[in-house]
Amino acid sequence: MASIYKVTSASVGETKRGYKVFKLQLNNSIWATKLFPLRKYDLKNDKLYLLYKKNNGLEFLNGKYISLTISQSQYGYQFDYITSFDVFEDFKNEVDSSKGNSFSTRLPIYDFLTSINRHIEDDGSIKIKSEYGDMRVFKAGGVNVCYQYDSGNEKLNVNNIEKIFKQFYEGVDLPVYSLSGDGDGQKSYYEISWIDVAIVRMDNHVKVSHRMTTSGDYNEWFASKILKIGEQLSDDHIQFLQEFYR
Repeated sequence: MASIYKVTSASVGETKRGYKVFKLQLNNSIWATKLFPLRKYDLKNDKLYLLYKKNNGLEFLNGKYISLTISQSQYGYQFDYITSFDVFEDFKNEVDSSKGNSFSTRLPIYDFLTSINRHIEDDGSIKIKSEYGDMRVFKAGGVNVCYQYDSGNEKLNVNNIEKIFKQFYEGVDLPVYSLSGDGDGQKSYYEISWIDVAIVRMDNHVKVSHRMTTSGDYNEWFASKILKIGEQLSDDHIQFLQEFYR
């Protein structure tokens, strides 16, 4: 699982066998390394290597907060892929692109904010600075979610999504989704998807040719958004919540 670290030193080193490695000191304490890419494909596509070549070194990383996964072995700490080379800039871009709408992020921003002792609200969320009102981050089902706080019950929000789901969507008997009408596949169902920050319908798309070759066959699940956090609730939804909180 990725975590956010501050790069306090960045350099290039060499193993005992003569292989070059990237060396990153994280949070003034952990030294993590990664071998230079060796294959032609990796030389063209490894982002850290490309940035190293572009900047003629790794000094550009000093002081940056980055997101990566590190592992430990008998040789020390290693890392493979850096998911963000500037967490604050990347997250700000996501917030700006959302224009106040809810979204999920691959950045482990909630755990980072708790690690630096940011105030946690009564509902477990953390406020962030934004031009779009009271924006907050929250972690649900292992997913980092950013949304505009709403204390009312006329729109779907973090506080009422489970109540709405259980009352109107959970356990609803849905048919098998079928493109061909042959009935292959499993029944559709509703679920809360924190990646989509919505109540979604899951449909099993199946194609079985029943021939010797299966090159065109597939069996996959697809999510269709039914109601997203921040969207207007129906009159029935609102009436249910009014009675629930009465």
